[in-house]
Amino acid sequence: VAVGSTVEFKHIPFNVKTQYPFGKKKVGMLVGGTGITPMLQALHAILGTEGDETEVSMLYGSRTADNILAGKELDAWAKDFPRLTVTHVLSAEPADSAWTGARGFISKDLIAAKLPAPADDCVIFICGPPPMYGALCGARGEKEISGVLKEAGFASEQVYKF
Repeated sequence: VAVGSTVEFKHIPFNVKTQYPFGKKKVGMLVGGTGITPMLQALHAILGTEGDETEVSMLYGSRTADNILAGKELDAWAKDFPRLTVTHVLSAEPADSAWTGARGFISKDLIAAKLPAPADDCVIFICGPPPMYGALCGARGEKEISGVLKEAGFASEQVYKF
């Protein structure tokens, strides 16, 4: 982009303005593709702050193993910080690949198994493509949640749509 060029940004009236410390004991992260970007920032703050004991559970959807952005870093952090768990979910990984992890899309069952249950001490961060929002929490531009997270018992105040 050349100096002086006009750049357009997407913005919704209630855009996420949460900052560390997040004030909860548990953070669940629902991520799709490049939606990993704000989660990496949050993880840097949580994992890089001495004395922070926040537990983080991440479900990270990618098309194939080769498409996992920052995968090596996330896996290294999960090894170094037992309070971080990362579950990769691949939607288009070839059936004959060596992948032994989760396949398909982030689902109600995976959320129930891997993320914190709805409680006062947890928050859910979500960032990904529009169909992911639609299925899991409702469109990014809608303040109230719907979909899988609402069915699971989460309140709109607990879900941050990045």
